[in-house]
Amino acid sequence: MPKILHAISLSAILLATSFSIMAAEEPVTSRDIAKWTVMYYLCCDNHASYEADKIVANLTKVGSSRDFNLIILKDGDQIGDSALYYIEEGEARNLNSFHGWPEELDTSDPNTLLSFIRLVKQEYPAEHYALIILSDYGSGWQGICHDANVKDKETPSLMSIPSFADALKKATSDGDEKIDVLGLMPCVMGMLEVAYEVSPYVNYMVASEEHMLEELDKGPEYTWPYLETTWNLKNNTDMNPEDFATSIVNHYKPCDFPLWVFYGYMVLVKKGKYGRFTEILSNLLTRFFNRLRNPSWHIVSLHTTLSAVNLSKINKVSRAVDNLSSLLILNKYSDDIKNAISYARSRVREYGKLYVKNRATVIYYIDFPLERFAFNSFVDLYDLVRLINESTDNRAIGYACEDVVESLENSVIANKVMPHDNSYGLSIYFPEHRRYCNRYIWGDEIPSPYENLRFSQDTHWDDFLREYLEIYSSIYEE
Repeated sequence: MPKILHAISLSAILLATSFSIMAAEEPVTSRDIAKWTVMYYLCCDNHASYEADKIVANLTKVGSSRDFNLIILKDGDQIGDSALYYIEEGEARNLNSFHGWPEELDTSDPNTLLSFIRLVKQEYPAEHYALIILSDYGSGWQGICHDANVKDKETPSLMSIPSFADALKKATSDGDEKIDVLGLMPCVMGMLEVAYEVSPYVNYMVASEEHMLEELDKGPEYTWPYLETTWNLKNNTDMNPEDFATSIVNHYKPCDFPLWVFYGYMVLVKKGKYGRFTEILSNLLTRFFNRLRNPSWHIVSLHTTLSAVNLSKINKVSRAVDNLSSLLILNKYSDDIKNAISYARSRVREYGKLYVKNRATVIYYIDFPLERFAFNSFVDLYDLVRLINESTDNRAIGYACEDVVESLENSVIANKVMPHDNSYGLSIYFPEHRRYCNRYIWGDEIPSPYENLRFSQDTHWDDFLREYLEIYSSIYEE
């Protein structure tokens, strides 16, 4: 989730919400097999801490039942506030003492996630499992689950996607006991690379190609619909995993979210409490930039998305992309093909523009979020191959593009976007220039490079990127 807003106080949340947190004085387990167990992994030792507190409070309105277990692991931004909760109606029972769990956790550590899933599956067994993850610093294939309290690293501590998948592998007995629905609330996680990495261990994935908004951005109606969908599942425990994954997307409300000049100052510094003069000046400067002829000087505008993917179909998508990649490499000396790729890359739908392309310009970008400085290395896969197909007469490549499109249509089972948005459910990595390959969103040296992904190892997509971007040693070297 794009966490650019500062936390509001926990006391304000508690005043507005009626629920209690109690230590479990007696065993709170459910050895009877329920129909559903829903796990919330709230990795919020960062400025998303206020969201975690509110989610816990809201989910006590739902609670558990005989056929429905609701378990939360929450880590906030204070020392000693990590808690494992069994959620009942009006009450969050703290299970730390009962299960011998510490009061401070590193939720960016894959072992924490693995231990959480294993405990829940053992103590709260069910026919179906859902795992919903919240964190800031959503980074697509580059990582998930940011813990700001980890001090032994120069760059933000994220769980790499290979290590995330390895935790899921161990928690599901090598995929023999798959998690039915994986919901990824952080930003830009709806990537083919992420879907492919977790597909042996998960049946359905729900994620966004684009940034996810916080409640303070535009209101609660434009955020992840966790309360409605969890409540609906509790009341309809016969719902199958595909229907539950689809329901999350169906309840979601996408929107256009244009940024403005002084966005960082007005939101981060003043927290919405700015004077009329600042607002007028911001509007004037925003209009000025957006009227310039060169669109690279326009202010960034976001168009939010959410999609559900049937991961049993993701291997066909990857094979289709692999075939297309091979053919593009085969035609690397063809000006027609190179021009078609260039045309498609220059017009394709891009994601992640709330982030900065180069960390050296971040101090300017937060107040002047211009397109030319925005991160833009994640692109919609469907839109990309559609544009390539439109601009070449090469029959083999045309058929390969159609195979990618057809496989995507079969795997993406639900997709919510604005009417004008060319977002079709899954993005892919495609930097515009070789100097941005393996450029870490949050620092200089990337913790886990693109080559470490299973998708990179199993397909020729990274080989295509090397050829097209003229990288002849390693994908992250110029």
